[in-house]
Amino acid sequence: MTVASLDKREGGIGVAVWDLDECERRQSWWLATPGVSAVPEEVLATLERQGGGTAVVWQKLDRMLEGSGIDSKRALDPIMDAAADHLALVFHRFVSGQIIPGFEITINGRPLPKLDPFLEGHTKGQVLHPESFDIEGHTVTVSPFVLPFPSRLQPSELERAGGRESLKTGHGFYIYRGGRLVVPGGWFRIVPSDDLIRLARVRVDVPVELDHLWKVDIRKTVAEPPRALRPHLRRIVGQATTRSRRVYSHKGTPQTEGERIALWARHDLRDGAATWKLNRDHPVVRAALHEGVTRGDVTRLLELVEDLLPAHEIHLHISNDLPVGEQREEDRDLDDLARQLVAAFADDPISLRKLLEKLHLMDPFNRAPEKARSIAERFLLDAHKC
Repeated sequence: MTVASLDKREGGIGVAVWDLDECERRQSWWLATPGVSAVPEEVLATLERQGGGTAVVWQKLDRMLEGSGIDSKRALDPIMDAAADHLALVFHRFVSGQIIPGFEITINGRPLPKLDPFLEGHTKGQVLHPESFDIEGHTVTVSPFVLPFPSRLQPSELERAGGRESLKTGHGFYIYRGGRLVVPGGWFRIVPSDDLIRLARVRVDVPVELDHLWKVDIRKTVAEPPRALRPHLRRIVGQATTRSRRVYSHKGTPQTEGERIALWARHDLRDGAATWKLNRDHPVVRAALHEGVTRGDVTRLLELVEDLLPAHEIHLHISNDLPVGEQREEDRDLDDLARQLVAAFADDPISLRKLLEKLHLMDPFNRAPEKARSIAERFLLDAHKC
């Protein structure tokens, strides 16, 4: 990899080269500083025509193309797309003008997209109070954010945040060294990760003078917070993750005046377990249980049950590693339910036989398959006698 930079003021060109073969031979990240003869002529011509700028030239891409089995251009296209996505995230604060006004990176003539993993300025997002800490005479600034709930984001906002997959996996600390992103997410074992805190992101600005404390490697892709800062990070993270959990919890609870009449009722069991059952006192359920109910009434109830399934609330419960309890049917209840099924199919003996043969596979009979087989055999025997 050859980097050539033309200084507008000085008029000279600085050149540096990393050759992986040479680094491997020397067993170190050896950096060569040859003259302009190491730079392709067309690259030099472009820099001089622009009057300044920096060019990055890749050569000898043997490992990148090895085993691809297709021509080099087709093999490089997805790699260049991935490189653009990576650079757009790593240098997003430069590209947006936060660090250097008018800064731009282009790949094959195309400017990088402008990303913002924190969605600063979004009306539904939360910006918590930033804090600064003095470490060995240098300032480290920690800024926590809580993203909006994903369903509140427009497609363009999702892309600006890094895409839908980033919302799932990109939570945690974002460590910046001199404005350049070094660590894009992760919690450094400060808090355990779970689904309810994935809206929390913490920006940490670290000066280059503290590389030795943060254990920044030569590739600028690894960093580890110093011990003295960890208690502060743990406290700040606790505030951000609490806000993230609150966003998920409030998203699942409709805001209404007065006491809510829920179709599904939650029942708490032992050891933190819970189960959800239809609220028999809900007017729609009571109407469907009333004598003279029509097929249309039952259909409307079933549609309502499907629409109002408390999936979000159940997800929150499971995400906290809490069990969902099972309300097992009593033997008598299974008998009564089977008797109702037999009565409903009494005029269709072929369908009834098929139903009874598969009774042990049907909810809720499959919770007690042996009992279900016994019930089916009894009804099959009765049907044979008839």
